Amino acid sequence: MKNRHMQKNISFIVNNGLCMGCGLCQDSCHKKCIKIQHKKGINIPAYVNKNLCNQCGICVKVCPGKGCDIGSLSEKLFDDRRTKQDTHVGKYISCYAGYSNDYDIRYNGASGGMVSQILIYLLEKKIITGAAVVGFKQDEPLTPYVYIAKTKEQILAAQSSKYCTVSYETTAQQILNTPGKYVVVGLPCLIQGFRNYENTFKLFKERVIGYFALYCSATKNIYSQDYLLYRYQINRQNISSFTYRGEGCMGSMIAKNKTGNKLIEIELLKYYVPLRGFFNISRCALCIDHYGELADVAFGDIHIGEFLKDNIGISSWVSRNRYWDNVIKQISDEGFISMKEIDIELLKKSQKYCFKHKKGKGIVAAFTVHSFLGKKNPEYDIPFLAGWDMKFVIREFINIACRFIGRHKSLWWIIKMLDKNYAETLNL
Repeated sequence: MKNRHMQKNISFIVNNGLCMGCGLCQDSCHKKCIKIQHKKGINIPAYVNKNLCNQCGICVKVCPGKGCDIGSLSEKLFDDRRTKQDTHVGKYISCYAGYSNDYDIRYNGASGGMVSQILIYLLEKKIITGAAVVGFKQDEPLTPYVYIAKTKEQILAAQSSKYCTVSYETTAQQILNTPGKYVVVGLPCLIQGFRNYENTFKLFKERVIGYFALYCSATKNIYSQDYLLYRYQINRQNISSFTYRGEGCMGSMIAKNKTGNKLIEIELLKYYVPLRGFFNISRCALCIDHYGELADVAFGDIHIGEFLKDNIGISSWVSRNRYWDNVIKQISDEGFISMKEIDIELLKKSQKYCFKHKKGKGIVAAFTVHSFLGKKNPEYDIPFLAGWDMKFVIREFINIACRFIGRHKSLWWIIKMLDKNYAETLNL
């Protein structure tokens, strides 16, 4: 990547629309110049004191927003002789499907409770000291935040998906300041950032022994929550607990009041699909990594074939690291989880909706439009798998218009108007 380190501060990333809101730049700054500001629906890095910045460039070096050498990094990380290569999935040893044998964990997890069950096992066997996970604040039940979970109860408090952006600011510093062994759970872009971080901060690399990614096609800004409250006429002040995917396979958005009564319960696809790209983070359109190609293990849904019969919860996962492959098999042998190996083509078929964009015509169109608007594109060392297509370019301009609508509450009536008709076309 020829020009990656020529720009010496994080403002270059922000000005070119490349910020993912991960917060790692703040943790990487020796001078403490950078502070994450939570505004405009995402997390914006800003210089608190520009006079302190010595232009060392570490914040940009760590930042995943500028792009990432996914190909060369995965070659170094996953060089086991058993490792295979797939153009969409990346390096892998095997693919699996399974679930926690604890019914409550399985039922309340986003898809089978696998990540929660594995982390609980690792903590109870003292293999790790803690895990970086995302939960909701107790006093702000719709505000996601990252914390280091060190007990089973803290792991369970972070169960299920969080469909909105969250900053990992202070997480790396907590790990650096507290001796132990850790696992980090996050989206693919976040894992890229932490891989960059560990190449700069060697102690961090010694302490983080595993990265667990969650499949991701795109994430939402925090305005999406405000829209859902507006759409379904829920008073934020009445909510004491909230989940995007509660109770069973796929699950439902559930909000409860202080007495435990449900204010709303609506199936995932019925509320999520009509959101389309109105609240997507702009940088997500420029991402090529769906399967967390730099994670040791990546987890996600698998609603296809025989797994369509499941109504409790089931996960799929891609294993890239021999150590973690063996650990998960050990957890299965001890009866904590059930698992079976699956063919990679079945896994890919279950996630095929992402292929046209992540490395296909969609990503080419997104790069083309981003450049046309005078912005720098991220740089990757993995080639795209398709060429230029005007239909996808037009679609990307439409996506930009949708994101504009999503950022302006006065225009949300448009989303609501389209909601019913869009859901009905998908037979939801």
